[in-house]
Amino acid sequence: MSRRPFIAQDRPCRFVSAKKRECPRCWVALVPEKRKVPGPDITVDVCPNCSGEYLDKGEIKKLTRNRDLHTLLTKHLGVDSDSELVCPGCGGVMDAEYLDADKETTIEVDVCLTCNGVWLDDGELAKLAKSETDFSKLSDEKLAELFDASEATRRQKAAMGGLFGMLRKRR
Repeated sequence: MSRRPFIAQDRPCRFVSAKKRECPRCWVALVPEKRKVPGPDITVDVCPNCSGEYLDKGEIKKLTRNRDLHTLLTKHLGVDSDSELVCPGCGGVMDAEYLDADKETTIEVDVCLTCNGVWLDDGELAKLAKSETDFSKLSDEKLAELFDASEATRRQKAAMGGLFGMLRKRR
């Protein structure tokens, strides 16, 4: 049974199959492109205008063969959403992660906080695939961001516990 998505004027559609994926930079339709990898081939969505690439969750690991990079981008996300892009996969907000591919090159990788999809600008996937950076070691900035995120979660849980405690006492 097919569900029709509710589409509000100011909200993006949250059903992936119900809409065409669009480039978050140029807003043109992304073109599916098959890539050969060990195991089943994968389909990457490429912008015909700016050559940016959208990767679904797990595809960056298959394309770069770098488990630590995949872990960094999917497991160590903070709560901030400092990217101005909207996820082509689910319409969620994205977080900009800045990775040092080598001593001279820093790459901005936009990761969806909802579905863990990844947006890479033209040429960035090749740079990440060639990178010899140890992505298993987190930078001081990333550690501070993760600490802030865990503190925010702890404070939110404490506030909710206090609220429910007051409601129980009123009974």
